[in-house]
Amino acid sequence: MKVLMLTERLRRGGLWVFALIVACALTLSACDLVGTDDEDEQDQQQQAAEQQAQQAQEEEPAPAAPAARTAPPPAEPAGPPPPPVARGGGDGELAYSILFPSVARVSVGSASATGLVISEGLVVVDAAALGGATTADVSLSNGEVLSGLQVLGQDDLTGIAYLGPVDSSTIRLLPAARLGDGESLRPGSSVYAVGYASGDAADALPSVFSGILSGVREWTPGQRSLLRTDISLPQESEGMVLVDASGTVIGVAPASIAGLGMYVSTGDLARSLRSEQMEAGAAAEPTVVTSTEHTLTVGESQPSASLFLSDDQIEARVLLTVRTETAGSMQLVDGGGELQQEASLVSGSTIVALATESYGPYEIVISPGSPSAMQEGDDEASEAMSEPVTYRVSSSVPLTSVVEAEAESLASLTIDEPFIGRIDIAGDVDTFELQVFAGGVYEATVQSLLLDSFLVIEGAGVAAVDDDSGGGLFNLDSALTIEPTVDGVIRLTVTELSNARSGSYLLTVSQISGPTAAEAESEEAMAEESGAMMMAAMLPAPAPPPTISLRGIGNDSGLQATLIGLGSQSVGNGLLVDDADGAFEIIVSVIGGDGSLGRLTVTNAQGAVVVEGRVLVSCPSGDQCLAQAIFVGNESAGGPWIVELSADEPGISEWQIEVERHE
Repeated sequence: MKVLMLTERLRRGGLWVFALIVACALTLSACDLVGTDDEDEQDQQQQAAEQQAQQAQEEEPAPAAPAARTAPPPAEPAGPPPPPVARGGGDGELAYSILFPSVARVSVGSASATGLVISEGLVVVDAAALGGATTADVSLSNGEVLSGLQVLGQDDLTGIAYLGPVDSSTIRLLPAARLGDGESLRPGSSVYAVGYASGDAADALPSVFSGILSGVREWTPGQRSLLRTDISLPQESEGMVLVDASGTVIGVAPASIAGLGMYVSTGDLARSLRSEQMEAGAAAEPTVVTSTEHTLTVGESQPSASLFLSDDQIEARVLLTVRTETAGSMQLVDGGGELQQEASLVSGSTIVALATESYGPYEIVISPGSPSAMQEGDDEASEAMSEPVTYRVSSSVPLTSVVEAEAESLASLTIDEPFIGRIDIAGDVDTFELQVFAGGVYEATVQSLLLDSFLVIEGAGVAAVDDDSGGGLFNLDSALTIEPTVDGVIRLTVTELSNARSGSYLLTVSQISGPTAAEAESEEAMAEESGAMMMAAMLPAPAPPPTISLRGIGNDSGLQATLIGLGSQSVGNGLLVDDADGAFEIIVSVIGGDGSLGRLTVTNAQGAVVVEGRVLVSCPSGDQCLAQAIFVGNESAGGPWIVELSADEPGISEWQIEVERHE
């Protein structure tokens, strides 16, 4: 029993040991399998990493540099980043930098202008900006101020003045501008205008404006070339200097021309530089003086002397003090020619407050003798006018006096010879006289770069006005073609249309057809000789020829005939003249207010005008007054004719036509 039990135990123990051995073997086998799989996976991963590294090395042969360390951000925001610094450059900057040293600012009182220092030792400037002054102060680009430089001369046709002399050492330090001929530039080339404006501060730098050269225009009457550009300037510009991309000055211009985009070619500057102007102290005699103190002298050949007051100089109250030893009168005339004020000047001192209530510029006319004494023919007043009289005038505001140098030049106004005249200040008027002959055709032209000219011609049966018919470079020239109906003297009046500009002009009168002066003198001599021979054989002169007449009134409907003279015959408002040889005189009398105008027309049987003219009423006192004019008819074809008077507008109250017929 025990044996069996032991055997059973052994058997059971052996099975258990066997089972234990088998379990250990299985465990070892599983561990071995697992280890083999992990190694294989590690090998594969290592191979893949090596392949990726090799591929990266092939794509990036050079290793990248390590990134730089950056500063830590500020604790608080510092605001927006600053703007980038402009680099600039280009042709405009180069041109400006080259020209800048030679650009100056010219000052006369409170007025200023752009100046240009040139190597001749002169400063070029707009003459209009000087206001008639004979000296000016020049502020250079280096800060130096040249005080009291003299006006040595000017180019009348372009309004460019020259100041100087400037010391040669100063010229070398700046240096002076480099001048060139812009007429050789091709259209489309870049150009630059440099200069100041009236609103600039005293220490401001000159401004620069860019554009292109549009072309070159020739002003034939004045033999000047002008460069046209598309540069647009502010209205307050004070004259400009034109340079090309290299900084070479090719043009200069006064403010009035620069505003139109035009510049006078510097190639023409030599035309206006005369040798006597290069010398110190060779300043031209002043023609215009602006001051609060004036001494006026009325000579034997002068009925009066004038001062001018511009709109810019008008204050709330303008006071004049006139000192003289000779009594006189003063008249204030506005820009439209209307009398605004009249005052008597006593011997000693007279204070007058001017009534500047209309529009300027105003003319202050001072004459010896009172108006009443002059009208009554006072002997003392007549004696005073026969000798030079002096008036010393002090004013609360600056006034301008003009020393007319043209009196001697009036005689030089001849056919086909251009005359250079000048409107010295705003409101100035120039008047000329010229002998013309019936049957001739004449053309008068006024040409200017600086003025909008206005031309009036009266006399010898002619009454005509014109503004812009002459065309010109800026379409501002005036021109008139006239045909005098009688031999006589015509009066040509030149002024500026707006009464706001000053400057020079060219006045030319050409004869298109008809008898010349030499031919007229020859015919007159022959007529005198023939007349003398006829007078020797003539019978006593017959009784005076009959006179025919027609009278009438004027109203809003025009002129109406009311009374026909004895032996006269009217045709409507006209008078019928039947004369065998066409020799008759017409006397026209008109009563009306100041400025009233009557127009006379004489037509022949075919309706053609053979005589025409006008009668202008001038009443300084403002009341109605009488005006008369005489016209001569000389038609060899014989009558009949119709003599008629008409009016453009109401103003004539009474009128009369008288015709003296010569047989």
